Amino acid sequence: MIRSRVKQFPAPGPAHATLLAVRDNPECRLGVLAGQRAAFLENGINSYQQNRELLVLISDVGNWWYGYVLRVEPGFPGSANGNHWLAILVQSGVPVDGYTPADVFRCARKAWFQLLEYLPYYVQAPDDGSALCHSFEDALAALRRIISRFDIRKRIAWERDTGGHLLDPLDSQLDTRCEDLFGLDYDNHELVW
Repeated sequence: MIRSRVKQFPAPGPAHATLLAVRDNPECRLGVLAGQRAAFLENGINSYQQNRELLVLISDVGNWWYGYVLRVEPGFPGSANGNHWLAILVQSGVPVDGYTPADVFRCARKAWFQLLEYLPYYVQAPDDGSALCHSFEDALAALRRIISRFDIRKRIAWERDTGGHLLDPLDSQLDTRCEDLFGLDYDNHELVW
């Protein structure tokens, strides 16, 4: 993977020489998501009854943005009528990755389910951030829609008013669906607003 990146620097220079050093050291490896942008397990780690699980790195600008598909437990909010597959956008305060797909999902468990290192974001429509679906295939289609609508300027507050206060993106609402999946422990998790 590094070799293709070296070709992006045709003229010798500091970046080219440094990338050659990275290429030549086998200990300088990328994780699955950094290298391939997606990880999949047929028998997932976080998915209900170890069902299929998919995680995609969408962007690493500002924070880390992931698309996630997994099966949720019966009784998950809104999962009536057999809709037990969740496609969801996750904004993470920490990177999630690993050298194997299983490591990626263990890292996600630690970061989001245990340490609660996720952040809410804004949506213009409810299905901009998540969708409950009847099948894994339907959840993949929903995730593709979420990704096609992804625009970081619509997902975070980045403009300020004259007083310096952050403004909500136009026609948006704060999406807290991640709280349904990962939980939120107000006593043991410091919220920074």
